Amino acid sequence: MSKAVEHPNLFDFMNQLYYKKRTYPYDKKICNGYLLLMWLSHDQQLMPIVHKINRLQWYVPDGIIYEYLMDQVPRGKRFVKWTKKTPENKKKSKRVEELMEETNLSKREILMIYDRLEG
Repeated sequence: MSKAVEHPNLFDFMNQLYYKKRTYPYDKKICNGYLLLMWLSHDQQLMPIVHKINRLQWYVPDGIIYEYLMDQVPRGKRFVKWTKKTPENKKKSKRVEELMEETNLSKREILMIYDRLEG
């Protein structure tokens, strides 16, 4: 017997895509088109599907993106490993924060010149 979830999360909507079961009505506040495409792009088999609609994601409503993916994503269980920060990335983030405090530069500006500073 499965438990009913009162408040679905991103993974509940992803499972709906994978298993083609509409348990919850689509809610763009929980699972917007950008998150869906970003998550699905980590699966090499789904890249052609994601690529077709990715260029339109800012012009098409999230509900249409979800319906497109519901139709196009092949049914079946999937494991998509999310990439995590490595200790090297954490060190870089900490250094960028320190440089932001020391200078009046934005994070984007510091990242643009980071390699030259550390090299």
